[in-house]
Amino acid sequence: MVTGGASGIGAALVARLAEGGTSVIVADRNIEGLQGGAAERVRALQIDVSIPRQVDELFAMIDSAYGSLDLVINCAGICGYGQIAETTSDAWNNEINVNLRGTMAVSLAAYALMRRKGGGGAIVNMSSAASFIVSPLLVPYVTTKAAILAFSRALGIEAEAQGIYVGVVCPGNVKTPMLSSWRQSFFTPAITTDDAARRILKGVTRRRRIMVFPLYAKIFWYLDRLGSDLLNPLRRESLRRALERSRGGGQDHPKQ
Repeated sequence: MVTGGASGIGAALVARLAEGGTSVIVADRNIEGLQGGAAERVRALQIDVSIPRQVDELFAMIDSAYGSLDLVINCAGICGYGQIAETTSDAWNNEINVNLRGTMAVSLAAYALMRRKGGGGAIVNMSSAASFIVSPLLVPYVTTKAAILAFSRALGIEAEAQGIYVGVVCPGNVKTPMLSSWRQSFFTPAITTDDAARRILKGVTRRRRIMVFPLYAKIFWYLDRLGSDLLNPLRRESLRRALERSRGGGQDHPKQ
């Protein structure tokens, strides 16, 4: 099953899995764009992962109709933008509910189902390189993605005793609808969704706990681990330029 599988990285994952002969459930609150070209092996369900009742109903259906679940990839997510002083509580709650609570609800439901069926299976969650780059003007997004990274790592330690693999993905810029209006830096180019999907499935095959790509994201990751303040000059410069563009009426979104 792929949540958020109707577009972006999720759609690319669904396409690769279906082409490889895997039966895939797409759980997305907007499935209209998927239905026209859905493969025979793909079943699309209109699900909002931020609503616990819908997640419960989804897994009850999976248990009844299929009896087991081999792989869950949580791609459902949203991203707001703006200064923290201007971010409303509704905006905060929206990102927390979709990105974090939705990911947790699906992961825990999948974990429970896999345990009941005797163990085995894989759960993969989508964090972001923003979780360690700590991109300015994306505070709710950074917060939820950092929490997903920690949640996945902790769950993975408990799950391994059941033979269940948990991985977490921290991609840099990917050419998704979410990124379409963002200004890109020459030094942090975006990769295609198909390239991202290929890297993720390769990482799952190798049981990689944390998947960070492309190369510049790995460099930022290593620098942040070496010293949490090493990237602060870059963060401050990114914020300064973004605010200058905003005051000048130019591009609102920061370089990633």
